[in-house]
Amino acid sequence: MLAQKIYEDQSSLERLQSMGLTVDDFNFAVSRAIYESRRSSPLHPRTSAMSRAWEEVVAALRESLLSGLKGWNYIFNSGLEYTINSKLGLSIIVTSGNKDTGVFEGFPKSKNAKGAATENMISRNLDLFNADEQEDIEEFSGTLIDSTKTYVFLYYFDLGAQEVRCELSLPSAMSGINGHTKISAWSERIILPAVPFSSAVEIPEKEFNEEIDIVVSRK
Repeated sequence: MLAQKIYEDQSSLERLQSMGLTVDDFNFAVSRAIYESRRSSPLHPRTSAMSRAWEEVVAALRESLLSGLKGWNYIFNSGLEYTINSKLGLSIIVTSGNKDTGVFEGFPKSKNAKGAATENMISRNLDLFNADEQEDIEEFSGTLIDSTKTYVFLYYFDLGAQEVRCELSLPSAMSGINGHTKISAWSERIILPAVPFSSAVEIPEKEFNEEIDIVVSRK
């Protein structure tokens, strides 16, 4: 297993900068998600608040990254929502984590079980550590996915502390039994500042005058 690197505080900011990212991109996404989760009422299904939060994290992160005009795009591939930058060799997927998310001494895992698509993504990550193994790259409308290293943006709503802890981490292994396999090991963890619930950002109503083309991979 790859040795784990953990970044925190100033080293996290520097690591993000080296990747063409800023902590503001993630703070914005989480702040929007906090607001969206509050729109769920007791009449909604019990999973509504966290489902809304995940959807808004994905959308708001994309909004922040794409607005920078730095080559970001997004695709849907094998059931996973990727935000991707082929020039930077970087992809990001979003998922909720457990209580150890964003804790330096913790052992974070994905909250929900993951399937074959996530296993394949982790295998591609591991392959990319060996330049000789970068083969069979598939192209989707000019966007390369198999040549990018995929990080996971993990977040955890801590109701007791009234904050959302989060990190951007590189998955290296999964574990579990009876079909409940979760991402459980990371070769790199970039601990991000916790976002207090009071930082919720209201979501403006938007009108889309043009159809949005979503790239879907071939099967």
